[in-house]
Amino acid sequence: IKLDMRLDLSRFDKQLAKAQYALDSMVMTSMVPYMPMDTGTFINVTRGMSAAIAGSGKVVAAAPPMGRFLYEGKVMVGERTRSAFAAKGERKEVIEKPLNYSRHAHPNVTDHWFDTAKKNHGDVWIKKTKKLAGGG
Repeated sequence: IKLDMRLDLSRFDKQLAKAQYALDSMVMTSMVPYMPMDTGTFINVTRGMSAAIAGSGKVVAAAPPMGRFLYEGKVMVGERTRSAFAAKGERKEVIEKPLNYSRHAHPNVTDHWFDTAKKNHGDVWIKKTKKLAGGG
């Protein structure tokens, strides 16, 4: 007995792609209240970079060049000058002095804002993503 079966699973591919896009977007939106905000440029650039890759399973949590030290929550200084305003071409290094974030725009600002957003919203991310993916 020969059995020839063909299954079209493209519907599931579309569901999973939609769920991944939604998850990536939820993660970015959930991080914003915990991100430092002065003029809004840092958040807007980070959102734009994340939007460009939404659906890939990756989210930009902190756009360069300032994202690294803002996310880590530590002051960076020039290796030679030891100043936060490094000389042209001078590399910066992290020191053990915490950044002092303004809380004016975002009272819940913190370093490692992805981790905070995940802790506070992760259950919702999972529930909504499962539903969109066709799961329970």
